[in-house]
Amino acid sequence: MRTALIAGVLTSLVLAGGADARTLVVGNEAQFDRAVKQLRRPGGRIVLRPRLYRKLVIGPRSRRPLRIVGSRGARVQSLIFESTQHVSLGGIRVGPISGNALVQIRRSRHVVLHDLVVSARRSRFSASVLIPDSRQVTIRSSNFMHCGDRVGEFVNCVTLYRWSHDVLLERNHFHDCQGCDFVHGRFGSDLTLRRNVFERALPCSMGRYRCGHQDLVQLFAGRRLRVVGNRFGVYREGGAQLYLTNSVDYATIVNNVFVGTDPRVPGYQARMGIVIGSNRSRRLPYYAKILNNTILTGWLRRDGYAGSLRMSSRYGSVPRWKRPLVANNVIALLETPGRVCGFSRLFVSNLVIRGRSCSDFGVVGSAGIDWLGRPVRGSALIDSANRSLAPATDASGRRRGRAPDIGAIEYRG
Repeated sequence: MRTALIAGVLTSLVLAGGADARTLVVGNEAQFDRAVKQLRRPGGRIVLRPRLYRKLVIGPRSRRPLRIVGSRGARVQSLIFESTQHVSLGGIRVGPISGNALVQIRRSRHVVLHDLVVSARRSRFSASVLIPDSRQVTIRSSNFMHCGDRVGEFVNCVTLYRWSHDVLLERNHFHDCQGCDFVHGRFGSDLTLRRNVFERALPCSMGRYRCGHQDLVQLFAGRRLRVVGNRFGVYREGGAQLYLTNSVDYATIVNNVFVGTDPRVPGYQARMGIVIGSNRSRRLPYYAKILNNTILTGWLRRDGYAGSLRMSSRYGSVPRWKRPLVANNVIALLETPGRVCGFSRLFVSNLVIRGRSCSDFGVVGSAGIDWLGRPVRGSALIDSANRSLAPATDASGRRRGRAPDIGAIEYRG
């Protein structure tokens, strides 16, 4: 009788119409667990009804894909991918119900998170994603906001541990988080941040130490980082919009736009676009490339440094071929060029809007760009990049051609 009852429950979960016998609709945790077990080998789709789900777990399963999608109004507090594979999750809200909300991807591979809303807005809890030790993980087209505005401990929207590999964050919107980093941690190898928007890391009131760390992206270790075609907005406190230190090796930062102001938070002026290395760390990032970015961020720091980007002075003791390469960038401010010029492997074909270049042959003056960072007619950026160091396409995916422009975006005529 028990077997017949379970079979009857699962049969009732099949979508009306029966077009796909492997599509199951669930409305609570117990039904979800049974659906995951039934689809463990054949794969299929699970639809979450508009309910509150405190804890969902996806365990070991076959290679056949499992898709989990949420109806409008479905919210999950805890979702754990445990030693699983070939699973996608989309269309739900990750948020607190009675405690902190967290998606954990542990010892898994081929996991896709898409079209999520991750938010702890108007609560005293947090909402975030943790990737400690998995491979081939993708987070795309999702909305991260207010990940922990009122939480006493440090909060990051996405946290990576050093055992994570082949992670892609693409076309996500990270915004309006008080006292947190949007992406933070260490990774093993091959992390890509592509075409995301990071904006408005706002001040909090839980103490100077807790609220003084608002780097939009801060990473401490990993090999082969690609930061491509993103837009970085303002932060209030912290080191930089993009902060890389310790053993983040083979980082390529290309086709990104960094802006230092935001009309939604008048009076803000982000101080630093990119920081590579810290004078307090034991190790510095090696073989970094900063190519064809439009860095409009730049303001006087409290320590007196004025520049859009900065390298650690400890690069003076590092062989030149391991130092960062800086080429084809628009740099809004470089009043203290020694902290860039003296510690770069190469500084070539960059345009500095305010300040000084690294040589008498450098270009200093107006860039001729609009408010989105795009060159306008007659701009000094047009056809002026170093061709051998320029990427094949710009931030929008348009081919650069034989005479590429300086900056992230090619002139369109």
